[in-house]
Amino acid sequence: MALGVALIIIGAIFLLESLGLSEYGIGELWPLILIGIGGVILYERLRRSLRRG
Repeated sequence: MALGVALIIIGAIFLLESLGLSEYGIGELWPLILIGIGGVILYERLRRSLRRG
């Protein structure tokens, strides 16, 4: 799940950059991508632990 979300975000960044709609490139946004991946991982683990009861 986290890998899929990360690939979508990275692809969207590249698309916006190539279309000239974003002045930020992947070099400036990689910390946000790492934070997003970490958030998705934490969310998934929390959801799994709540299911187990």
